[in-house]
Amino acid sequence: MKNVQALLNEDQWLPRLAITLVLVVVFLIGRRLATKAIRGGADVLDASRRRRVFYARSAFNLGLAVAMLLLWLGHLQNIVLSLTAVIVAVVLATKEIIMCVSGFMLRTGTGLYSVGDWIEVNGVRGEVSDYNVLTTTLLELAPPKRGHGYTGNLIVIPNSLFLTHTVRNERLGRHYVLHPFVVTVEPGLNVGEALAWWTAQAAAACADFAEEAERVSAAADRALSADVQGPVPLVHVGTTDAGNVSFELQLFCPAARAHALEVTLTSAFLSAVAAGQFSPAMPEKDAG
Repeated sequence: MKNVQALLNEDQWLPRLAITLVLVVVFLIGRRLATKAIRGGADVLDASRRRRVFYARSAFNLGLAVAMLLLWLGHLQNIVLSLTAVIVAVVLATKEIIMCVSGFMLRTGTGLYSVGDWIEVNGVRGEVSDYNVLTTTLLELAPPKRGHGYTGNLIVIPNSLFLTHTVRNERLGRHYVLHPFVVTVEPGLNVGEALAWWTAQAAAACADFAEEAERVSAAADRALSADVQGPVPLVHVGTTDAGNVSFELQLFCPAARAHALEVTLTSAFLSAVAAGQFSPAMPEKDAG
């Protein structure tokens, strides 16, 4: 049944083409006769006759266009629908490519990152080693707790992620990082003495790169127009849900040394606690 209908539809093209040719001939002849009648055999026309000739030709042209539209309207609708379906299919098929190109344009327009930057997007963290119109290649970095070192994995992410996820760029020069860590001990030691110990030991541990850290921190402040934390180590004290004492440290240091500094300071503090270097906490006096 469908084949018969398709054959009938194909057979309708010949009558329509024949009618089209007839209409073109009729309208051309009619326009020529109307123009000749208006001119009246005059070689030179005045303004009034030129306007009438123009209106007559325009009327015939409009009539021919309307006739062609009515004759071919059904087929034109089919063609438009087919083109629309093709365009929609192409857009759907190339959606990811379009988004990747748009993500690349976003990176280019905003300077989102460059080769050598450390970025994190959609839970993936690494150093940018290469990028192109469609993808960005990262050298995966270990999380801070594991020292910020390279894991050895090469990750290729589509640029479309930059349109749908937040991008964090760790823009500290020479691969400096803000490295936080927490050390928890049982209550009973003098917290004031412990804080003084942490402050002195953290400063001593960071002394050999203190000048460079100062320059990097100042450069980061200028680049970001903000006061970036550092380069002086920060020490905070708090308690856990179990009632233990927690010391929270934040070091402004080279990423390659962050894990080693954490291990060294933590080991030294726990050894000092075990050796009884800190006096006991002062008991609270009764209100009565």
